[in-house]
Amino acid sequence: MQAAVKANENISEKTAIEALFSYLDKGIDDVEAGRLHTVDEAFQIIRDRMENEL
Repeated sequence: MQAAVKANENISEKTAIEALFSYLDKGIDDVEAGRLHTVDEAFQIIRDRMENEL
């Protein structure tokens, strides 16, 4: 998490943690809905979301 904060000095650690938990919640929703991804796909989705939201 510290790497995310250091990568973008404009966000706080709390904001980075909240974003991470938001991504995890979305992932849980996907699993519950039967939308499964490989590990590589999941990490790419997270990277894309981080780039778009931060």
